[in-house]
Amino acid sequence: MKRRITEILVSRLNSFRAIALLGPRQVGKSYLLKEIVKRHDGTLLSFDDPVMRAEAAKDPLKYLKQRYNPGRYLFIDEAAKVPEIFNAVKILIDENDPKPTGICLANSGNYLLLRRIKETLAGRVSLLSIYPLSWQEFVGSDRRPGLLEIFENNLPGKAEPPISLAEIDRSREERLLWGGYPMPALLQDRDSRIIWVNDYVRTYILPLVVEQFNIRDITAFDRSAQILFTQSAQFFNASKLAQITGVSQPTASDYAYFLQAMMVTTFVNSFLHSPFKRLVKQPKTYTVDPLLLHQPLGTGFSIQTTIDRNQIGHIYETFIFNEMQKTVANYGKVAEFHSWRTEDKAEVDIILSTADGVVPFEVKWSSKLTNRDISGLKSFLKAYPDIKNGYVIYRGEQIEQMTDRIVAIPDWWLLGCY
Repeated sequence: MKRRITEILVSRLNSFRAIALLGPRQVGKSYLLKEIVKRHDGTLLSFDDPVMRAEAAKDPLKYLKQRYNPGRYLFIDEAAKVPEIFNAVKILIDENDPKPTGICLANSGNYLLLRRIKETLAGRVSLLSIYPLSWQEFVGSDRRPGLLEIFENNLPGKAEPPISLAEIDRSREERLLWGGYPMPALLQDRDSRIIWVNDYVRTYILPLVVEQFNIRDITAFDRSAQILFTQSAQFFNASKLAQITGVSQPTASDYAYFLQAMMVTTFVNSFLHSPFKRLVKQPKTYTVDPLLLHQPLGTGFSIQTTIDRNQIGHIYETFIFNEMQKTVANYGKVAEFHSWRTEDKAEVDIILSTADGVVPFEVKWSSKLTNRDISGLKSFLKAYPDIKNGYVIYRGEQIEQMTDRIVAIPDWWLLGCY
């Protein structure tokens, strides 16, 4: 399956002095790099290999110069496992300045790689994030996502899918259940998928956290991770997490930070540029993939169960947030994500801040909308009269003008999945 971010990565390799590719474990970073090397001249080094690590650490500059050829790409996977390599990369970048080197440093999570870049390569590296497979990648669509049209203030009057809405509903449900991690998403056996997700934190995340942050109470961390997953699309409450897991509040906050450093959760800060003085300032948390929510929520991996238990709203918002984040990354756009909520409970789920302005979005698990569904957007737009439009994302059939400043947009159009 072709990764949309491939074109962005290659373009940046040809434009910037060096690139850092960041992503959670098991999202396909190594596969992506191997595929690029197959199609372009280049070398791939993986420091997951202990022999390669030991050899590189002895004399990192000599090691790289023997393998680096100007005009060809050099990919260094799990680069942070050999800290000595960063000074050597700095020398290569400076020797070729200002020309692009074609060097890409890749790593699981962002903590160690960002720390090494800050220490050694500040100002020399462009950051690029990779996420699990997108809904658009699964359906194989080449449609331009409507999100990009919104960025450019180019909203069409209507949108019509060339495939049936029943097929869109089926593919959406598949992604809400099994997410975008390549391994479980591409498996056909239900039991194998469930086994994979049950083992994900313990097998792929916990070893890195233990190595990088030296945690001692593995059981408490694992439980904290599961609880934090259930709080996806909600405002983070460290004291509540501490109370449930039986650890101190500072420890609970640390555990949440570790998961963010592994890029398994994202914390979205409040949009505070507001005339309202009484705003909720806690960050909102999102889990990187809907698949990670089902086991701790006890849904039995059933959409109907999530609906019956009133859990579908948070799962759907998590899904939409992640798909928007993927779209921004996969198309090389720049946007900051925020949330907004007043102490009077007026709320907007997702706010994107771009170079062209601020765009608020409300997310509703519904195929038909009412005025009640846009009350938060109305409050926000009243507070910000300079912001042109707000949007409510739903599972509908058409783009609909709900008020003079609020537009309802189908999720499949927003994400280019038709």
